[in-house]
Amino acid sequence: MLGLPDFIFYLIAGVLGAFAVSWGRWLARRYIPHFPDVPLLLGKLFARGKSEKTTRVVGRYMHLTTGALWGLLFGLIVNRQFFFVEFTVVSGLMFGVVPWLFFMIVVKPLTGGGFFGLKISGYRWLTALVLHLLYGAVLGGLLSIFINRPF
Repeated sequence: MLGLPDFIFYLIAGVLGAFAVSWGRWLARRYIPHFPDVPLLLGKLFARGKSEKTTRVVGRYMHLTTGALWGLLFGLIVNRQFFFVEFTVVSGLMFGVVPWLFFMIVVKPLTGGGFFGLKISGYRWLTALVLHLLYGAVLGGLLSIFINRPF
C-alpha cells in the first residue's frame, strides 16, 4: 500500500493503537474514580525530578513509542508466521495480552503498584486488560487494512 515498506505500517498501526488506548483511558477516567494517570507514572520512570508537566509529556512520548514498538513486534511475528498467520482483529486481540502482561509484571511494579497493580486496587488489572485488548483490536484491524489482508 502506497509503496511503503510493511514495517512503516506496523509502526503507524502501533501508534494509532496507543492513541486508542489513550482515548480509552480518558473515557475511563471520567467514570472510574481515582483512575491512574498512566503518562505521569511512565514519565516518572524516565524523567525523575522534573516538573509534572514535563514528566507527563515524557510519559506520553514513551507510551506512543512503546505502542509503535509493540506494533513492529506484532508485524514481524505475523510476517514470519511465528504464532499468528495473518493480520486480523482476533490475532490482534490475542497479541494484546502480551503488552498487558509486560505492563503488569514489569512496569506496574516499577511504578510502585505491585504485580498486576494489586497494591493499588483489586481491579486495576482488569481495566488495563481491557485497554490492552482495545490496543490489540485496533492494531490487528488496521494492519489487516494496511497490508491488504482480509478484515
